[in-house]
Amino acid sequence: MGLLTAFVLVPVLALSAKPFFSSIIYAGTVLALCCPSAIASAFWVKAFKGDIATALVMGITTNLLSIVTVPATMLIAIGTALNVDIASMIVNLAEIILVPMTASFLVRRFVHLDWNRACSYSSRAELGMLALVVWGSIAPGVEYVRNNIAEFVLLNAFILGILALAFTLTNLLTKRFGHEIVISIQIATTVKNAALSLVIGLTAFGPQILAPLIASLIAQNLLLITAKALT
Repeated sequence: MGLLTAFVLVPVLALSAKPFFSSIIYAGTVLALCCPSAIASAFWVKAFKGDIATALVMGITTNLLSIVTVPATMLIAIGTALNVDIASMIVNLAEIILVPMTASFLVRRFVHLDWNRACSYSSRAELGMLALVVWGSIAPGVEYVRNNIAEFVLLNAFILGILALAFTLTNLLTKRFGHEIVISIQIATTVKNAALSLVIGLTAFGPQILAPLIASLIAQNLLLITAKALT
């Protein structure tokens, strides 16, 4: 069900951008929302007391499948094949998935700490890491966004609406699985791999596609911050 919501539900909702925005903004919106789940979704899952294992499995699986699903979705949505170096895409995915997992394993294996005590002090560190993830993803396009403030605000509101609808529909589709699994799928569905979308977007379209990619990342965090405040 998680694969269906991530690769079908959200991209289908993204198609609604076509009548309202230019072709390049539409393409960027679809690209941002058809990308796989971000591994960083585990931060949010923990904050919502969800099942981290579910989020990680969904994140790894969607990232591996994205080698096929992202080009296919873009071909269907815009009618043009992406001019992307698949080898570079695979390397990027390997860095996103394997490096954090390997680092985590090595730290736990060779650094001798009382991990239960360490975890009690981890929330602030995780918040800082999440902030770095967000900034690292949007920094390359900040100057471009400054020159398109009005469109960027509208785009943020539009994508936030899409993600909120996807978040709600995912809850309805998966509520039989129990809260921990449901919230994990909801988060993994709406928190997209911004780094991958930036790599593909800049390679295939250039900097003019940055606005929807950055707007999507901001909208994802606004959605979850709001949802957390309401729960």
